[in-house]
Amino acid sequence: MKNGKIAILLGTMCFLLTIGIFIQVKTVSQSGTKVARTLSEKELRDNVLEMKEKYEKQYKILEGKEKELDTLISSVSVNDSSSSELSERLDELNSQIGLTALQGEGIIIRIEDAKEEVEGVSIERTVIHDSDIKAIVNDLCIAGAEAISVNGQRIVSTTAITCIGNVIKVNDEKIGNPFEIHAIGSKKLLEGSVLMNGRTLSEMKKDGIIVKVEASDSVVVPRFDGIFTKDYIR
Repeated sequence: MKNGKIAILLGTMCFLLTIGIFIQVKTVSQSGTKVARTLSEKELRDNVLEMKEKYEKQYKILEGKEKELDTLISSVSVNDSSSSELSERLDELNSQIGLTALQGEGIIIRIEDAKEEVEGVSIERTVIHDSDIKAIVNDLCIAGAEAISVNGQRIVSTTAITCIGNVIKVNDEKIGNPFEIHAIGSKKLLEGSVLMNGRTLSEMKKDGIIVKVEASDSVVVPRFDGIFTKDYIR
């Protein structure tokens, strides 16, 4: 009888112990699942915050690059404008000093030695001299010519018109009879000025020199092909 009670007591204790272990295991399991879920959610939030931080950082870098690009574009635009202005100014200066071929309205003067003697006029005056060329160029300059050439030689600030024997030289290049002078400017003003009584061409006509003046809308004056020297300019 006593042994039966002991067996029942042990059985009851084992049953209760088993139930206790089962409840504990279930509780631990549920707790573990909850902890795991909590950790997973925390990791996700951390990742989101980290990605957001990286995005904001990259966005700031992008904003900086966009501002830098805008500044660069503005700078290039300003430089292009300056370069264009400088280029235009350079072209203008080159044309003024003779380093650019030019075309425009003006006149073409053709002169040639007299074909026959003229009564009362010396033979020397029936031949074209360097002084005659100089005088015609001077008359054209006074009349406002913007560019002048003589037999293809551009007249510039350093041009020398000289005579050695029977040879006339312009820019140290030999030129011969007949002579053709191109001048760009107001064709009416130039033509009227050089043909005026008392001017060089009218006097040359009286001496028998053959003179022809043609007004044109398309006079070409070539560029200066010589060398500018500046031994004393500083």
